[in-house]
Amino acid sequence: MDIRKLTAEDFESSIALSQYAFQYVLSEERKERQRYRFASQDIWGVYEEGELGAKLHIIPFQTYIHGRAFEMGGIAGVATWPEYRRKGWVAGLLKHALEEMNRNKQSISFLHPFSFAFYRKYGWETYIEYKKYKVPVAHLPAKKATPGNIRRGDPGLDILKEVYSSYAERYNGTLVRDDSWWENSVLTDGTSQKAVYLDEAGQAQGYLLYEVKERKFAIDEIIYLNEEARQALWTFIANHDSMIEEVTLQAPASDTLAFQLDNPRIQQEIVPYFMARIVSVEQFISQYPFASQDSPVQINLQVQDAYAPWNEGVWQLNVAMNGTASIWKTSETVLEEQTLKVNIQALTAMLMGYRRPAEMAQMGRIHGPAEVITALEHTIPERETYLLDFF
Repeated sequence: MDIRKLTAEDFESSIALSQYAFQYVLSEERKERQRYRFASQDIWGVYEEGELGAKLHIIPFQTYIHGRAFEMGGIAGVATWPEYRRKGWVAGLLKHALEEMNRNKQSISFLHPFSFAFYRKYGWETYIEYKKYKVPVAHLPAKKATPGNIRRGDPGLDILKEVYSSYAERYNGTLVRDDSWWENSVLTDGTSQKAVYLDEAGQAQGYLLYEVKERKFAIDEIIYLNEEARQALWTFIANHDSMIEEVTLQAPASDTLAFQLDNPRIQQEIVPYFMARIVSVEQFISQYPFASQDSPVQINLQVQDAYAPWNEGVWQLNVAMNGTASIWKTSETVLEEQTLKVNIQALTAMLMGYRRPAEMAQMGRIHGPAEVITALEHTIPERETYLLDFF
């Protein structure tokens, strides 16, 4: 299998494959934007007789996990020409991507799957679902007066960034957005309206990115840092009641909008979204902020990872009282009754905060003594996963 890194000369063949596989056509303007961003991405392809047959992109990101920024490799643009499918080329590209991300110290990877079952085979696991709402105008929250005010229009990128960062740090798996991502992926042509809530002191505490069209209020992002900002933004939305028939939005899976409505019978849907994968157990856990403990904790983890052999084996995890972790692979014999057996998918789901060790044990996804599972349960802080972006 001839795997090579794409260069600027491969741009046209890469775009042609993407347009065919994902069934879209780029305008010349958008194509030039893609050409500009092409150079910043790590793109690998499989070639046969000099022709590009399959490819994937590794986009360098950072993601918040328990308030810390982790280097993350975003897998995107995975595509194969139909005549080259069923040859194992994507499997080869994914294995190569893991090696590249490990070398680049991107200790975690995210992707949006066309099939969850397909990517589970290679070590990725669901890490986030979101709640999707459709709210008829008659069901909107009651309007409430707040001491601050809404400022509609462009508030400037710095204000949006500040509010977003404060919000995103509260979740695991949100993106750390740089200016380029804001300008090219968030504040795009489709998001035509912006509104910011300023509290009584003039501090931004929330914002809306939205569009009003064909009697629908479509929310791209609703971000609020406190209850006052939430009420103010929903009052602003409700003030469009003469113009609209419904409001659509997405929110974290734990969102309580329906509970706070006088009539909670609205359309709600839980949508499985992105998948995550620990690329390097050693790198990831060494950075991971575990919960503070009354005494140090030691856990043996027997990790299974067929596509990243550097993760395979028995690891000794030591968590200090302040939550700082150290981990190393051991060649010494460990007692089975002191060891937790876990594959890379289950380990990722637990450390991302998407699933707890106790429930994973109940589902038979991890195996080990009850006291070891309990110890791991106590060391992993609780924090919800969320992601507002797409790539």
